[in-house]
Parts: sequence; structure tokens; C-alpha cells
Amino acid sequence: MPLALTPKCYLAILFAGLICVTGASLARGATAERGESAEAADFATIHDRAAADYMKGELDDALAGFNAAIALNPASALAYYNRGNVYYAKGDYSAAIHDFTEALRISPGLPYANMNRGNALSNLGRLDEALRDLDEAVRLQPEVSDSYFNRAIVHVRRRELEQALADYEAAIGRDAEDQEAASARQRLVDLLGATKEGGLATVDTAKITAEIAHSRQVEHLLRLVANTCIAHGDSLEGLTTLALVGKWKPAPKEELTRRSATAAQIDGGWTFRDRFGAYALVHSESNHKPPVYVCSLTTQPINPHIFDDVKAGFEARFGVTPHDTPAWPGQQVTRYQLAHGKGNLLTALAFTPKHGALTFRIYLGNP
Repeated sequence: MPLALTPKCYLAILFAGLICVTGASLARGATAERGESAEAADFATIHDRAAADYMKGELDDALAGFNAAIALNPASALAYYNRGNVYYAKGDYSAAIHDFTEALRISPGLPYANMNRGNALSNLGRLDEALRDLDEAVRLQPEVSDSYFNRAIVHVRRRELEQALADYEAAIGRDAEDQEAASARQRLVDLLGATKEGGLATVDTAKITAEIAHSRQVEHLLRLVANTCIAHGDSLEGLTTLALVGKWKPAPKEELTRRSATAAQIDGGWTFRDRFGAYALVHSESNHKPPVYVCSLTTQPINPHIFDDVKAGFEARFGVTPHDTPAWPGQQVTRYQLAHGKGNLLTALAFTPKHGALTFRIYLGNP
């Protein structure tokens, strides 16, 4: 089954520099300027609590919180904006559009509101309206690469492939580290090349968007592994810092054992969610002398067809070849020796078809 295309959204609390965090600060600042009142303080508290619930992936609680915040202050553009992001995360794009529109009515030009409304409109197939919103997002914030990225998606759906390619290149030009944009651009170039002879009428835009979404998910997983387990797998302190910054939710050991299936003693771990799925990140330590530190990242459910591409992407990105493929009951496993500044890392990439779970394990030491 093809993956649904997922635009890049500033969904309140999931991305760096977030509107929700900023919004909470702005709410407090505004009340301080006009004098603290009990109602204004209540609004800031409720708004912040709803933001925290969203960070933890507790969307129903977040929705109830933003409903209460709006009841206290129906003139808050940020509360409408953030409730719109909750609706977007729940897949209720019509409700999200309503709230983004209300936020823009109260505060025209509110950062990212046009972009997120455009993404919601695009997901409903209202492509002309989506393009107008994303044109406006680019005009208001020409330095933001995600506006170009999302506009490229709309151009693909409208069969405006050259414009889509130009927008991917514009996104990369504004953020050279945006591997998702680079991957999407290359996939579009490849697909364009394959359809040159047949002409535009033969282009399957649904296939192109599915292929781009697939390549983005592969790249996203590889970057998560690099930024968590490979970079900080031997340091519980380092992972804890990442968790605090990312607003990950600490999870009990029973849940982590069930979700990650790690055999070592668990020292700590978290669950979190982003636009691509849900994850469990575990730091553990064996009873070896000296101890072996293990970092595992598990995501589920995942499209089973992605496993081979993740495996190929991992080998290409880190320049490794399979070390061995042990026969583990119920799992497809490939292990690698990864050269690293901290020493050789034994890496296991495992797929569990029964649960649709993909797990990366990084061992520091000699298990």
C-alpha cells in the first residue's frame, strides 16, 4: 500500500522553534503588560498544559485544553492556531482549516498559519486554494525552506512537475542540510526521467507523491538513528538531554521492554511521536565487565515494504556491508560493524513482521 504524502507542518510542539512554545511565552508576556489577572493567568496555564499534552502525543487531552483556553480567551489567534494543529494531527483537516482561518482572521500574517492551512487544503484535494496559501507563506517567510517543500507537493499533485522541482531546489538552497528535500528532489528527477518519452499525460502523480513520501520516511529514520543512538548511545545523560529538548515522554520499563524487545538491563527510555510515526528509544546496560551500552530505536507499525530500502539506505549512508545475518526466530536481522569515533559499533537492524516493528540497536563494547 503506498504511503500517504506527509507535508512538513509546524505542528505546534513537534518541531524546533515552535509556535506553541513561543505562543505560550507570548501569552504570558501579553498578560504581564496589561497586568496579571486571574483569568489571564488561567489562560496561560491551560494553554501551556494543552501544549504539554500535545508534546506527549495525548491529542484528546490537548484538544480539551485548547478548547478551554479558547473559551477563556476567544481572541487568541495562537490558541486557535494550536488547536488547528491538534486537529491536523488527528486527521480532521476540515476542522484544522477552520481554526487556521480563524487564527488568520484575528492575526493576519501569523507565522506558519498559511503554510499549515495550505497543507490541510492539499490533503483534502483543494489544490488551487492550497497553492494560494503556500504562495502567501513563501511571500511572508521567504527564508523558510518548508514552505517551498510543501508547495512542491502541491505542484506535483497539479502535474506542474518543473515548478515542483524548482521548489525542492529552493528548499535545499535555504537549508543545505535538509536531506528530506534532497531525497524528494532526487526521486522526482528519477521519476521525471522515466516518463520523459511518454509525455506528461503518462505521469502518475499519485505514484510520484507516494515514492517521495517513502523516500522521506527512509531518510527520516536514518537521521533519527544517527542523531540518537549513534551520536549518544553510550550516554544516558546525552539521551536525556535530547529527550528534554524533544519533549519525549518517559516510559515505564515494562512498556519499553515490550516495545523494544531489548535483552539488556534498561536504564532509561522514552516514547515519542512525530509526523512519521511513534517510537520507543531505550538506553540499557548489560552485565558484562566492562559493561556494554545498548541504544535501541523501535518504530511501529511501519510499512513492511520499507525494510529493504531502510537497509540499503543504512548501508549507503554509513558505508557498511552486512557483518552477518543471524537466524532470530520471528525476525529478519542484519548486523553491521560500524566504524565510529568512539570505536567500532556493532549495529543490528531487525524487522519483526508480526508486529510490523523496525528496530535499530547500537552496541558500544563487545556484546
